[in-house]
Amino acid sequence: EIKKLTEELDQAKKLIRKLEAKYTFDDIIGTSGEMQMAIEQAKVAAQTPATVLLRGESGTGKEMFAHAIHSDSVRRYNQFVRVNCAAISETLLESELFGYVEGAFTGAVRGGKKGLFEEASGGTIFLDEIGELSVSTQAKILRVLQEKEILRVGSSKPVSVDVRVIAATHVDLEQAIRNGRFREDLYYRLNVLPIVIPPLRTRKQDLPALCMRLIHKFNQEYGRNVERISESALARLMQYDWPGNVRELENVLGRAIINMQFTETVIEAEHLPELQQHRQQQESKKGWTDQGETVQTLDAVLSEVERNHILKALHAASGNKTKASQMLGVSVRHLYNKLEKFNIKV
Repeated sequence: EIKKLTEELDQAKKLIRKLEAKYTFDDIIGTSGEMQMAIEQAKVAAQTPATVLLRGESGTGKEMFAHAIHSDSVRRYNQFVRVNCAAISETLLESELFGYVEGAFTGAVRGGKKGLFEEASGGTIFLDEIGELSVSTQAKILRVLQEKEILRVGSSKPVSVDVRVIAATHVDLEQAIRNGRFREDLYYRLNVLPIVIPPLRTRKQDLPALCMRLIHKFNQEYGRNVERISESALARLMQYDWPGNVRELENVLGRAIINMQFTETVIEAEHLPELQQHRQQQESKKGWTDQGETVQTLDAVLSEVERNHILKALHAASGNKTKASQMLGVSVRHLYNKLEKFNIKV
């Protein structure tokens, strides 16, 4: 009887832990080619123990992808631990990630404390904004990936951990490496399965479905009964470039619903907050001529030319990257870096 109860308790704990990953692939909305490719890559990644690096602008849904990968993996019944590397101060981050032994520093609790890597052992740890880590902390993360063990603060005895790492960043890591702000060896350890999540402005066909999902969410949170968004309101959203991506869309729709009367069931254009001001702020960053025409920076122009030339070579090579790299006179690895930089999917 005790054995049976113990097994039931263990199963209950597993179910509770599963709830810590809130999203699955069914929650990710995207019909564009780039988004479908990212989803397929994530589904493949979920079936492997390899480290995943999620890349994309802020607000594109990197954390949702991390949840979904964990939920679809063999580790789904174990811990899913989330760490925002940019939100924890450098002085606390090491002890939070790796734990500490008793007496390691003033204020250390009696008996020491497990770190988040130990808490996640058997499951997944999601390191969000990993590009914000200091170089010294990066070295300790590298040790975990290489040796599968951690050192608690104040201890010389390594502790083995079985943890799957999913990292995310909006930082240009290649540029950070050139600037000495990110370790190249850690980059190659993280970049085993890179997945680039496209920005909302490149997949505006997903706006109607995203709006309906968010309307349903806000109906539950705010006790409303909004049924849909009008064509005129949707047209305004389609004209905007969404620098804040899905997170900004969520903010805009939330404010729109708050502005509505409780009896209103359709989001109209008049309910939406002003979006044009943000567009003008974006354009002002480009620079202007005396005639009022926008002028792109030289880097932007060169990048556009480079991207188009790569696409031309890939087309001529029928998508064969090795052949395309030979045409361009660069190494295959260099071409892959460019494909990732320009978000080109082949």
